[in-house]
Amino acid sequence: MEKREEEHYSNYFVQSPSSGFHDPESEFQSPCQYDSVPLVLVRLDESPKYSDFLKYSDNKCVFENDDEKRLMPLRSPKSGWWIVLQILWRFLFSFGVALLVFYIATQPPHPDISLRIGRINQFILQEGVDSHGVTTMLLTFNCTTNLIVDNKSNVFGLHVHPPSIKFFFGPLNFAKMEGTKLYASSHESTTFQLDIETKNHAMYGAGREMADMLQSKAGLPLILRMNLISDFRVVWNIINPKYHHNVECLLFLSNIGRHNNQAKVVREKCKLVS
Repeated sequence: MEKREEEHYSNYFVQSPSSGFHDPESEFQSPCQYDSVPLVLVRLDESPKYSDFLKYSDNKCVFENDDEKRLMPLRSPKSGWWIVLQILWRFLFSFGVALLVFYIATQPPHPDISLRIGRINQFILQEGVDSHGVTTMLLTFNCTTNLIVDNKSNVFGLHVHPPSIKFFFGPLNFAKMEGTKLYASSHESTTFQLDIETKNHAMYGAGREMADMLQSKAGLPLILRMNLISDFRVVWNIINPKYHHNVECLLFLSNIGRHNNQAKVVREKCKLVS
């Protein structure tokens, strides 16, 4: 009866000052790796013909037996960079949460924008010649408008981007203005005066029609369109809610009973388009 010899294997867990290593040419394996206490799993054949032992020298793993001696360097720990990365990630996450809570707690309400026609300083139609020598009606126009900004926020001021204002007679744009940056203080209603003007603007065929309407009871219909963008700078440009405002006004001018061909506003109606 044959006596079968069974091979016995033992598993030794050796604490290493560095992380686990892996070399496909050896029998050493690292099943798990920890940042603080890395372990190296070593399987040794306990057959009588071997006398194996494991030791460390200068951060290297030395495996010896009767036939050979192997020297295997262990990887250097990089836990310092990992700790820095974790600290940075936690800081950014906490900072983002704090910004979100701050914005929710102080979220500014939508500002109210309105426009009113102040006065028509000049509206004079007279015959003349354009830059090419063509005889036509020339328009000199000057108008003052009042931009009213109601900032309902108790904390943040409202930054108003340069507004764009255009005057139309039908599809014809005869006057326009690009304003400057404006600022409305928190919890306050602020009125800004904006001037739109043009001088000796050639009206061609529309000039005669406009002159006739000025003398009529219905008056001369003009359309004013204003576009502007406003924003609250809650946290620099990270949290920066923006609002688009489009205002349209319909006004009627008349110069009946007035001297020097001047005109005045007889009716006006403004509305916020968007």
